[in-house]
Amino acid sequence: MKLGASLSQRQTQKLVMTQDLRQSIELLSLSTLELSDKIQNELLENPLLDEVGVDEKSKMPELFSIDEVKRLEKLNHEKSTDVNWQDSYSLEGPRTYDTEASDRNQKYIESSTRGETLEEHLLNQLRLIKLTKLEFEIGEVLISMIDEKGFITDDLSLVSKEMGYPEIKVRRVLQVINELDPIGIGAKDMQETLLIQGRILFPDNIVLHQLIGEFLSDLEKVDYKKIAKNLKITEEEILNLARLIKKLEPYPATTYQGRKIDYVVADVVVKQVGNEFNIFINDEWLPKLTIQEEYKELLNHKLPPKEKEYFQTKYSSAQWLIRSIQQRRQTLQRVVSCIIDFQVDFFRGGIGFIKPLTLKEVAEKLNLHESTISRITTNKYIQTTWGIFELKWFFSSGVKSAEGGKESSKKIHEIIRNLVKEEDENNPLSDQDIVELMEKKGIEIARRTVAKYRKVLRILPSNERKRISSLKG
Repeated sequence: MKLGASLSQRQTQKLVMTQDLRQSIELLSLSTLELSDKIQNELLENPLLDEVGVDEKSKMPELFSIDEVKRLEKLNHEKSTDVNWQDSYSLEGPRTYDTEASDRNQKYIESSTRGETLEEHLLNQLRLIKLTKLEFEIGEVLISMIDEKGFITDDLSLVSKEMGYPEIKVRRVLQVINELDPIGIGAKDMQETLLIQGRILFPDNIVLHQLIGEFLSDLEKVDYKKIAKNLKITEEEILNLARLIKKLEPYPATTYQGRKIDYVVADVVVKQVGNEFNIFINDEWLPKLTIQEEYKELLNHKLPPKEKEYFQTKYSSAQWLIRSIQQRRQTLQRVVSCIIDFQVDFFRGGIGFIKPLTLKEVAEKLNLHESTISRITTNKYIQTTWGIFELKWFFSSGVKSAEGGKESSKKIHEIIRNLVKEEDENNPLSDQDIVELMEKKGIEIARRTVAKYRKVLRILPSNERKRISSLKG
C-alpha cells in the first residue's frame, strides 16, 4: 500500500453556532424580568436602538414574591397533616397585599432593603458590643465562616490553631455571635441552633432544653413513650413541647430579612372564556424597540471604514434583538397553547386532572427540539384560574392506570394527600391500604412508590399518625 500526502476536496454540512444564534438561544430561557434588564442594557449600549413611547401604566407588571407563590401553592395543594416538628416554619408572619398592582409594586419597593448581606448585618451588631480589638478580629473570621444555612461546621480547635488565637477566646466570641440576630447563628448544626434558641426564647423551660439536647432524634421518630419515661413527663406534655420547637428556626440564616426578596412576573396569563382559553403574553410593559431613522441614513453615507463597521455591527445587533424578542414571544405562545391542549382537563378542573407530559411530546407536536422547549419553559410562570405555576410544573412522569394509560405523579400526590386527610384518625391508612384504594380507582402503584410519594408530601407513616391521634384524644 502506497502512503503519501495528497490534496482532496470534501463537501460536508455542519451547524455553525454564530454569536447571534447563541444569543438568540440564550434569550429563550430568560424570564420576563431578566428580558427587561437585557433590553435596558442594550438600550444603553446600542445607540441605534430607541424605545417607542409606552404608557407608564403599562410599564407596571404585577409582581409576585416567589415565597408568596410557593406559599399560595402550598395552601391550595398541601393540606396540613398532624403535628410534625420536622417541617420548616418561618418566624415571619403572613404578608398582606394590595389589590392594585401599582400599589403592590410601590409597597415592595419601599419595603425592599438596600441589599445588606448577612455578614454585614452581623458585623454591624458586633461593633455595638464591647469587645477587644482581638475579639472583634476573631468575630470577623468566624462570621466569614458561616454557611448559607447559618452554621459553622469547621472544627473550632483546628480553626483556633490556624488563626493563632486561644480556643477559649474563640469559643467566647462565638457564643456572642450565637446571640446576635438571627438567634442561633453560627451554631455547628441544627440541634445546637435549636438549643441556643430554646435557651434564649424559653429560658425557664429546662425540660425543653433537655428534650432538644438529648432526645431530638427520638422526637423525630415520634418515640414519645421513650422520651416520657426518661424525662418523667406525660406524652401530652411532650406534644406541647414539640409545638414550641416548631416555633424555632432550624436554619437561622433563612430568617434573615436583609436579602432582597426575589419576585416573579407571570409571563403568561390564561383566562377561560366559555369553552375557549385566551392566552395573554404578559410583555406589554416591556420597552418597545425600534431603530433610529437618522442612524439608518448614516449607513447610506460615506463614512470612515472604522465608523461604518461600528454602525453596521450595531445595526445588525439591533435587528437581531428586535427579531429575537418577537421570535421568543411567538415560541412562548405556541408552547403554552400546546400545553393547554395536553392539559385542558387541568385548566378546566384543577390539579386533580393533571396528566403526565414530557418535553418530547410537546417538541414533536410543535416540530421543535426538546432543548428549545426546555429553554422556553425555564424561569417562566403562568397565571391560571388555579394559581400561579412554573411552566415546567406541567411536565411530570406518569404511573400506569388499569385502562393502560398513565396518570400524572402530581395527580397521585393529590389523591394520596386527600386519602390521608379523609382517613379515620383512630385507624389511619397504611401504605398497602392506599395501594388497594388506588387500584379501585384504576391506578396501579407499588407500595414502595406510595411510601416515596408520602415522604415527598411529608406525611408520617400510619403508626406515627395513629400515635399522634391518640395523644390528641
